[in-house]
Amino acid sequence: MRCLLCCVLLSTPVSVLAQENAPSGVIVPAEGGVTDFEPEWGPDEFNIGAYFDGLHPDAAIWYQHIQTLANPWLGGRQPGTRGDELAAEYMIWYMDRAGLQPAFGDQKSPDAWLQPFTFSLRNGIEVQRADLTLDDVMMRRGEDFDVLANSGSGTLTAPVAFVGYGVDDGPNGYSSFQEDDDLTGHIAILLRYEPLNEEGRSQWSNSGFSSHSTMRTKMDAVSNRGAAAILLVNPIGAQDGRSGLESPESSAGFRPMLEIPILHISSEAAEDILTSTHGDTSLESMQASANQGESGVVFGRDDRPITVSTEVTDRVYRTHNVGGVIPGQGDLADEWVIIGGHYDHLGKGYTGSRTPNDNRIHPGADDNASGIATMLVLADRLSRTSGLGTQPRRSAMFIGFGGEEAGLHGSQYFVTNPTMDLDDVNFMFNFDMMGRVRGSQVALNGTGTAEEFDEMLPRLVEPSGLKVSATPSGLGPSDHSNFFREGVPVLFFFTGIHDDYHTPEDLAWRVNPEGTLDIIDLSEAILDEVMHDPDRLTWVDTTTGTQARRTGARVRLGIMPSYSASTRSGVLVDAVIDGTSAHAAGLLEGDLIISWDDTTLEGGRDLMDRLRAHDPGDEVVLTIIRDEETMELPVTLRGRGE
Repeated sequence: MRCLLCCVLLSTPVSVLAQENAPSGVIVPAEGGVTDFEPEWGPDEFNIGAYFDGLHPDAAIWYQHIQTLANPWLGGRQPGTRGDELAAEYMIWYMDRAGLQPAFGDQKSPDAWLQPFTFSLRNGIEVQRADLTLDDVMMRRGEDFDVLANSGSGTLTAPVAFVGYGVDDGPNGYSSFQEDDDLTGHIAILLRYEPLNEEGRSQWSNSGFSSHSTMRTKMDAVSNRGAAAILLVNPIGAQDGRSGLESPESSAGFRPMLEIPILHISSEAAEDILTSTHGDTSLESMQASANQGESGVVFGRDDRPITVSTEVTDRVYRTHNVGGVIPGQGDLADEWVIIGGHYDHLGKGYTGSRTPNDNRIHPGADDNASGIATMLVLADRLSRTSGLGTQPRRSAMFIGFGGEEAGLHGSQYFVTNPTMDLDDVNFMFNFDMMGRVRGSQVALNGTGTAEEFDEMLPRLVEPSGLKVSATPSGLGPSDHSNFFREGVPVLFFFTGIHDDYHTPEDLAWRVNPEGTLDIIDLSEAILDEVMHDPDRLTWVDTTTGTQARRTGARVRLGIMPSYSASTRSGVLVDAVIDGTSAHAAGLLEGDLIISWDDTTLEGGRDLMDRLRAHDPGDEVVLTIIRDEETMELPVTLRGRGE
């Protein structure tokens, strides 16, 4: 028997539909046929069609670009993935549709739009081989164990030693070690976190875990005693810790980088290993002893070894820059203006995520589908006007940079392998995170990088209705920095940090088409002037106003660390900011900082930790390598606002 609703929906004109003035939540008879149904918008209803009809058509096109590039189908546009390729294909289709020419080769080749390159993450590894063998039985990677990102390579068959939580010096004299414990030639099984109470929570912290649980201190304690390999295992019943195995991707922040194999093993695998190597015992009983503060390494039988084997290399990501050209004309045709933004994002958090334990797709709508959408709209606008008149005009190249999130790799590759003489580049315009306009406010960096900007920018900004927050410096954590270092005047539009930055919540519907259209209009006016003015911009080398990164520290060193350094330890100085602690101390671009007082620096995270531990006026000594010479450099730290 059919329900009444099915009957009325299948019959005409007795279809049952809501009428305009009918109360909600009811079924009323329809007046006329289905094609007569045409309700009006209520006064309090949001009509998205009317909203976009009230704007310039480019607002809807811009918003459409955002919706496509930030769609989960592209998987967060991680370099080297199909989503990365789809984003490139999307940009190429629209550049070609707008009449641009391929930027990187023979126009008849489909690859002429692409500039391929590769890069490696400083803390990213590619696992070529990984084996864990107990009693001639190979355990299963991904189920019984996986490799951690701070692992080295090696193959060994050795006895096992249980080292508890690997705490050197905990509260109330707690230690996992006796003074003479020597792990040389042994594979260490290490409990994650720190001693737990009966509820499975830390004995040393009222919330989460204390600093004694950090991976660095625990692994340092084990490796410094000569361990030949480390097997990390989650303690049974931990309430605040993570469950499941870490992977090379999820453990990218683990430190220190070691030369020995480091695996994460399941509690079941640890149980099997301990039972085999230590006789009548269990992971649970040995963990209970560690929780109770019993110190000293528990060595397994020498005649019951296990085999660990890892072969890791730096992970290589293959991606590309995507570029199209609008040729210039007349006497200015051999000079260039570059308009760009990065199109990559974080995938599921392969690098840079602010929610590293969240495996959801990071769609990257504001960061940086917004910049690419702006670039595509401008490409279409400039292409439509390029054939008008005979006025000399500079050539324009539009580039979507790859690999920015992992370290400005795409723009660095381009300035190292340009398709033109960089001396012929008059200007670079960068768009990155400029889709969340709030209160008609926008930041504009690089306003001091050309002498002409002092007169030009106020004149062009005034009719825009925008409130522009100007920063003179040409440096910043985006692609324009690499052009500025090559002596190119730059501008960089940015609408500000928000809580969704580098999280899965950077969604397409949160951008502001209407506000961004004002920025696009202003950008077009700026481009019209720099492309047609017969006089070149005059580059100014200024780092004044370079924004300090939000680190939670009270002091600021004042350097731009290299985003693309291939060194596995140390902090490579990419630039020194005028008027900062680093500038006063004499740090130079190209210096490699290897230690802070007596603390070795393995990377930028260590540097941030050191900064947070100091106050303005503190004096420290940095050990640096400059031109293959090691030297010490005293630094007096200044406050962040000084």
